[in-house]
Amino acid sequence: MSADLTIEQAVDVGHATLASYRKEALQMTFNDISHELYNTWMAKAERDSGDSIKDFITLTDTGNAKMISLWEEDTHNTVNTDHEIKVDWAHATTNMDYNRIELAMNTGNKVRIYKYLTGKQLNMYREFGELLQVKLILSPASATDKKNPHGLASWLSLGTSGSTGAWTGYKGRYNDGSGTAYNVGTISSSASDKPRWASYYADHQGQFGDNLLSLLGRATRKTHFIPTMLPTAVAKETGPQPFRYYSNDNVIGNLEAIARKMDDNVGPDLAKYFGRILYKGVPFIYVSFLDSSSSYTPIMGTDPIYGVNHDFFKVRILRENDYTLGKPTPRDGSHNILTVPLDVSLAITATTRQRAGFLISQHA
Repeated sequence: MSADLTIEQAVDVGHATLASYRKEALQMTFNDISHELYNTWMAKAERDSGDSIKDFITLTDTGNAKMISLWEEDTHNTVNTDHEIKVDWAHATTNMDYNRIELAMNTGNKVRIYKYLTGKQLNMYREFGELLQVKLILSPASATDKKNPHGLASWLSLGTSGSTGAWTGYKGRYNDGSGTAYNVGTISSSASDKPRWASYYADHQGQFGDNLLSLLGRATRKTHFIPTMLPTAVAKETGPQPFRYYSNDNVIGNLEAIARKMDDNVGPDLAKYFGRILYKGVPFIYVSFLDSSSSYTPIMGTDPIYGVNHDFFKVRILRENDYTLGKPTPRDGSHNILTVPLDVSLAITATTRQRAGFLISQHA
């Protein structure tokens, strides 16, 4: 390669190097422990297409099932039991820059060129992962907010204050400072209208002792949030369980304090394993963003615990815009600097809110 590196050559070198490194860079981002919520969701992400995400769910009964005598007539109730879940795509973008002159300075040393470009790319993926992890949690600001996806705070929403656990999270809540209620997935829900669409909520009222363990136990039973017991030989052939608890430093720190005081007479529900706190075999994952939950009390309360069943909670990625890495292009006004864009379109959906998980927090 000539020491006089042209724009065209800089574009070709950058495009070839970054494209070949794309998969590895994504995998390294997935392995970053500080992005575990993002990692778990994206590892299970499904590819889809269309102008929006649409699913169907049955939320009512026909009433046709019954025990009968030999000559009794059948019951024929014609009821539309299916309701459409609809979620719009949200689009995210980022970019990285590299300098033609800096690239030229490393001409003749392929290793240095590779490290120069891939270091910038990996940092771009890290920043992108941090942004998207936050967006996986929060809800949109309003009905007209088309930039932000419907995150955990939308699907697993605040319910009744003081509740010891029930399906009272009927509505999603906009991140508008007051938690304005809305129909998540475009389906309305209340105690008298499609109550099966409500999510499970319990109020721990800022208490982190036996009270919290009782709320956790009830939530895991009611939402069937319990790992299947498998024979060892079978377990070795199965993938990781889909259950996760996501919470903050205050909650996990208090649970660690309880675990330290326990003895064998208490039982194994709350346990320590390789530095992790587990409840009924499911790990608690620390999410640093949830340390600031007091800034988002109208949508999640304070000190939240999100129990998520990733078999029912899905990230959908637009097949045609799946972490698309663009070709380097010169920037206007900076002819020596080339910009590489990265884009993704995604939507967050739950095929059933009653089985997708639960929220336990101190109610706003």
